[in-house]
Amino acid sequence: MRKNRKFIILVAVVSLMIASALVYVILVGDTYSMHTHVFLASKSVPETRVELSDENVAEFLEAKMENEELILVFKAKNPGKVNLKCKNRSGDDWISFAEGRSLTVSFMNKIYEPSPGEFSFNGFRVVICVFLAALLFTGVMMILMFRDYYKQGDYSYRMIDAGGFAIYSICLFVFILYRLLNSAFSSLSNFINDVILGGFLMLFAFAPIMLVMAFMLAFSNIWLMRNEGYRPVNALGIIFGVFWFFSNAISFRFRLFDFLWEIPNYGFIYQIIIYLVLYMESMFLSTVICSFCSVKHKPALDRDYIIILGCGIRKDGTLTPLLRGRVDSALKFEREQFESTGKHAVFVPSGGQGADEVIAEGEAMERYLLEKGVEPERILREDKSVNTFQNMKFSKHLIEKRCGDIKNKKIAFATTNYHIFRGYILAQKNGFHAEGISAKTKPYFFMNAFLREFIGLIVDQKYKHLFVALMLIALFTVWFFFM
Repeated sequence: MRKNRKFIILVAVVSLMIASALVYVILVGDTYSMHTHVFLASKSVPETRVELSDENVAEFLEAKMENEELILVFKAKNPGKVNLKCKNRSGDDWISFAEGRSLTVSFMNKIYEPSPGEFSFNGFRVVICVFLAALLFTGVMMILMFRDYYKQGDYSYRMIDAGGFAIYSICLFVFILYRLLNSAFSSLSNFINDVILGGFLMLFAFAPIMLVMAFMLAFSNIWLMRNEGYRPVNALGIIFGVFWFFSNAISFRFRLFDFLWEIPNYGFIYQIIIYLVLYMESMFLSTVICSFCSVKHKPALDRDYIIILGCGIRKDGTLTPLLRGRVDSALKFEREQFESTGKHAVFVPSGGQGADEVIAEGEAMERYLLEKGVEPERILREDKSVNTFQNMKFSKHLIEKRCGDIKNKKIAFATTNYHIFRGYILAQKNGFHAEGISAKTKPYFFMNAFLREFIGLIVDQKYKHLFVALMLIALFTVWFFFM
């Protein structure tokens, strides 16, 4: 509930920020202060003439100086659009300025400047501050939610989402703030351009990290295929590396892709690509962080049951080194628990019989446990499952049949390190909480697991991530075509 409360607070506070900014803009929106980009050495206001093409739409109120820049103030009268002709006196001459600029009064009688280079309205600075504050607050709340998941051992796709949004929000805030501190902005257009450039800088900063990750994944896949044989799932790292290279090559405008700029409105598509690539990279980095954390996490020494997830056995019915590593890790943990607390755990070796296996994996593990001195009454064999989801599902049924509601029991599961995060996810999908006991294996398995979980995240939470992508596309569409 703690993390749910934080999310509710996040939504409430950000909604309040947006509503407050909107109310402020409505209150001050019937006037508009136009930045003319005319800078004068004198602080006195020069004699200024302003002609409006339709004085029923807006009226000119005054000219004033701000930071040595000439500012023109207008007031809305009726919905419509007016063109401006502006002159100021310089000695005996009248000099034209702000040529080609116009103002629009909306149906709500709010006045704004609609040109793409100068899109602005009174209160736009408040909107910018609210945007930055919402971005920072989102990042901070997501970090706190991530911390809650970590403390509770709740390794899930929700945890990856929290970490990914935290990385995305905080980094974007930092880079946009950096741009604002190093450039003056006099309109919403300037700010949007800084946001776009901030995204590019963020992509550039992520590039070295992602380059190392892509190289490690591709290298581990080559290693994996040489030792385990070729399968499509064993080539995920190479596929990822190729995809990452091309997406970044397009984002950084390598000459190889210059032809894309001949496509109509490609500048708009280019901006979307940058932010979508950034979003996916943030989620991938969060997946890596969560996977490492799940492996390093050690359950408390108070477990009632330890589910041992099966994998292939040898032709003679004995355990493969991979499966023996899982059972040995479970035995080591249970022994440490008994020595520390005097409490024994019940082992649930889980795995059915494959077409090429002489006995079920659960039975093979049970024999191994008995050889290691585990009493038969402390073994609850599950021998019907054919995949990890069923390992969890059928083990849950056996535990509940023996002791009642599994929610009242403390469960651990033992599996290989690359498989730990997947174990957390599948336990949750079966309606119970379990904490992982990690068994070491060859590193090339572990690297490939990052991508499997990242793909699992995107598929499992596809509507959520599709919504984010559509929101980004909608925002850039509104900016590009209407402003």
